[in-house]
Amino acid sequence: MDLDIKESGAVCILKLKGRLVSGEAVNQFESTFQQTLASGHIFLVLDLEALPYIDSSGIGSVVNALRQANKVGGTVKLINPAPFVAKTFKMVGILTLFGVYASESDALASCSA
Repeated sequence: MDLDIKESGAVCILKLKGRLVSGEAVNQFESTFQQTLASGHIFLVLDLEALPYIDSSGIGSVVNALRQANKVGGTVKLINPAPFVAKTFKMVGILTLFGVYASESDALASCSA
């Protein structure tokens, strides 16, 4: 899995490319969002457009990111989840925990509101 990281103020945009699955991909995502939160970027915006697949470990990791962000007064927003990911999140009943946006600018606007 590839991660593009853009940080600006209290916001960090993580563009996930590839598959968020158990093992190296989840470990990479976990350590990245924990470093991000530790450095003061408490609003995590996850761009999931290029994430075609996520497994239960990946789902757990995204929920963990939300929990950790909430602890420090932030949150996690999702941009454009790929159809499989959106369907999976809905099926597991966690899609409603996140703000879901069609574009990066909409997600960013919601962080400053």
